[in-house]
Amino acid sequence: MAEQKEATRVISLEDIKFNEENKAMAAVACIPLIGFILFFVEKKDLFVRYYAAQLAIAGAVPLVLYVIPFIGWFLLPFVYLGLFILTIYSGIQAYSGKRFDVPVVSGWALKVMNSIQ
Repeated sequence: MAEQKEATRVISLEDIKFNEENKAMAAVACIPLIGFILFFVEKKDLFVRYYAAQLAIAGAVPLVLYVIPFIGWFLLPFVYLGLFILTIYSGIQAYSGKRFDVPVVSGWALKVMNSIQ
């Protein structure tokens, strides 16, 4: 008898819907370190997980730049400023129920969400 495997669900942008009950959690998920934790803790709300994945990935950019001598060190303050602005803007968008796709990072966030379910 053939062994049956359970199919894993592929998450797309159409699956990510706003949940009024978790709007505060979605806004808090925009803080990179808290978003990293919420990505693994929150399993049901895809809206929260999407924001958490995006900002956790964006929060890793300064860590990568820190390793690059001179050029990375010069760019680091500007990247931190950009990350701060992105965190504030994303938090406002999440709290208002709008999905904000961070350029480049949103595609990676979907891949991470599909690989870690």
